[in-house]
Amino acid sequence: MNESLVSVVIPTYNRAGTIGRAVNSVLAQSWRPLEVIVVDDGSTDRTADVLASFGGKIRLIRQNNQGPSGARNAGVRAAQGAVICFLDSDDTWLPGKTERQVKLLRSASAFGVKCCVCNARMVHANGMETTSFAAAGLRPKSKEGTWSNPTEVLIDRFLLFNQVAAVRREVFDEAGLFNPNLRIMEDYDLALRVSFAGPWAYIADPLAIWHGGAENSLSRTVSQRDAFMSARSILIELGDSPKWGSFLPQRQLRKQLRFLRRRITAANLTSRPNPLARALGCLMLAGLRGANAVQRRLPSCPQMVTQPV
Repeated sequence: MNESLVSVVIPTYNRAGTIGRAVNSVLAQSWRPLEVIVVDDGSTDRTADVLASFGGKIRLIRQNNQGPSGARNAGVRAAQGAVICFLDSDDTWLPGKTERQVKLLRSASAFGVKCCVCNARMVHANGMETTSFAAAGLRPKSKEGTWSNPTEVLIDRFLLFNQVAAVRREVFDEAGLFNPNLRIMEDYDLALRVSFAGPWAYIADPLAIWHGGAENSLSRTVSQRDAFMSARSILIELGDSPKWGSFLPQRQLRKQLRFLRRRITAANLTSRPNPLARALGCLMLAGLRGANAVQRRLPSCPQMVTQPV
C-alpha cells in the first residue's frame, strides 16, 4: 500500500452527461499521487464512450449492474492508496479538496483520527442552495479541526458523506464496506460504522459540490417514507448488533427511533387517497420538522465537540 497515494472511487451508471465533469474535477486535484477508479456499473448509454476518452488517466472497472454499494465496494477492493475518497458521478470537487483533507488527516493522526469530512455546497434542481453542514445542523467553532463525538451527532441527523469523506484504508477493515443490501441510505449506514472507529477531522469550507436533480438520481425518486424507514432499520440493526450496539448511546438511540416512527406515520398519511388524511400527514411532517429544528438547538441535543489542530 502506497502511503502517499489517494484512491478516488467514482461509481457510475448511465451518467454520460455528467461523468466527464466529475472525473475532470478529480484530475484537477492539487494532490499527487492520485489514482482515479471509475466503476461502470453496467451502463447502457454513452458512459463507456465518455470514459474511454480519458485513456490511461483513470482505472476503469466494468461490471454487471450491482447498485451503488456494489460499485463502490468494487472500487475499494481495487484501491491501492492509504486514503480512499468517493465521488458520485454527478457531483464535483474543488481543486484543493484532497490536499487539504490529506494534510489534516496527517496532522490529526496523533488524536487517532482516521476519517476527515469537509463541507459541501448543495445546489438543488430548483436553484436553491445550502451547504451540507447547514442542512445537518453542524456548527463547528473553527474552520477545521478534530471532531470527537461524530456518533452522537450522526444518530439523529444525516450528513452528506460519500462526496466529502476521506477515509484511511484500514478503517474499512474495522467498519466493513457499504452494505449491498441497502438500496438507499447506504452512506448513512457506513458513516455511522466509520464513526465507531474514533474521532474525525473536519473542514468547514465547502470543497465539494452536490448537484441535485440528475435524471436517474435516487434523490429524485426516493420518498420521505422510504428514507425514514431505511434510517430506522439501519439504527435498529446496528443497535441490536453484538459488534456495534455498544457504540451507540442507547437513550439517544431510543429517542431517535421514536421520532422516526412518528415521521413514518406522517409520511404514510400523505400517500392516502383521502385528501384530509394527506393534509394531516403534511401538517404532521411540517410540525416534526419544526420540532426537530428547535430540538437541535437545545443544550440536551448533542452538538459537535471540536478542537482546532
